[in-house]
Amino acid sequence: MVGWEDLDGGYHSLLELVRALLGVVPNCDRYLEIWPPAFRSYNVMVPNLLNLPVPLLGFGGPPPSVVGLAMYVASRTAASPYCSAHSCSFALRRGADPEKVATALLPERSSFESGELAAIAVARSLAAVPGQLRATDKAAMIDAYGEKRAEWIALSVVMMGFLNKFMDTVGVDVEQPVLSEVFDTLGDGWTPGKAGARLDPDAPLLPPPPIDSLRSRLRILPLIPAAIRYDRRAQQGTPLRGSAVTRHLTVTTGHDFPVLAALRSSRARRAIATMLKDNLDPATSLIGIRTKVLVGAVYAAVVADPLLMADVEVLAERAGLPAETLAAAAAFGRLEAPAPEAATALQLAREASSSPAAIGTATVSACAQDLSPEAIIEVVTWLSVLQLLHRLHNYVRPTG
Repeated sequence: MVGWEDLDGGYHSLLELVRALLGVVPNCDRYLEIWPPAFRSYNVMVPNLLNLPVPLLGFGGPPPSVVGLAMYVASRTAASPYCSAHSCSFALRRGADPEKVATALLPERSSFESGELAAIAVARSLAAVPGQLRATDKAAMIDAYGEKRAEWIALSVVMMGFLNKFMDTVGVDVEQPVLSEVFDTLGDGWTPGKAGARLDPDAPLLPPPPIDSLRSRLRILPLIPAAIRYDRRAQQGTPLRGSAVTRHLTVTTGHDFPVLAALRSSRARRAIATMLKDNLDPATSLIGIRTKVLVGAVYAAVVADPLLMADVEVLAERAGLPAETLAAAAAFGRLEAPAPEAATALQLAREASSSPAAIGTATVSACAQDLSPEAIIEVVTWLSVLQLLHRLHNYVRPTG
């Protein structure tokens, strides 16, 4: 892990803004910065897909408590204990009713409003693998909040797709202060699992985290200019408008990723485009674009996403991958054939693609021998981007 001192020296304002969101600076930051494009993707994604600082300042957008509730339900559905604890804290800090959070997976136990029920249904469906969102559930959320605000709720769940995959696969350890504040609210069936490796079993429980107040919101304001400057630098060169984004992605990655054209939010579209460009940049990749395309074929096969497989096929053509090699990688993902090449990376991809991830000890040993820490983080980050796209595909084109 990268040292806290190094992180704070380079990203102090960003870390403090996250502390305002969650009460702590997450341990995941120290893993993401092992391969710097991963940390950059994370810090582009979170503010832009959460539409910050809107949920913190309390004006515009969907109710922040509902956004937090959807993030929590998605994390529990994906069996990500780390993200479940953090999204629980986020929801409580944004004013969600603790009883509703605790019973969100069994909504019949509490008096949820119709909009909350719709958001819960969408979050559970998008976080399933494969995605299972029905058109009727999407329509119910749009009826409750309108298309624009409903999309922001969905985007919070799409964002959690990245976070659920990364935290669960890496096994990021949950912070004791976070768990101590939310333990009584996490609801039935939650266990820390591998995220609890460093927890103190004798640590006392703490009161629930405080709801955002005028004072806490005012403390955020001085941090916003530095966050805006970072975002401007990180997204330099990525245009904002739809057709320009399409052209830019085609030039930089070889593919326009058509799902982005369906987004109403130009802010979210641009952020995801930046993430794709950075994760498909041959200049910073350690494993190479060819291996990344094969990893994409494995993931798309595991989650049975034909739209994502179509994206991967276009990337394969740009990378000069023969169709039979790509088909062999997909067959490997379906447990029908051996890995065609880059066996360790593809084995990691196949075992990490499920929710929860199921990384065997043999794969851990192979990764330690064959892949550098930077390469491991690169593979997991790419899988996390793919899971984000998988959830976005399902929201844009629900079933039924």
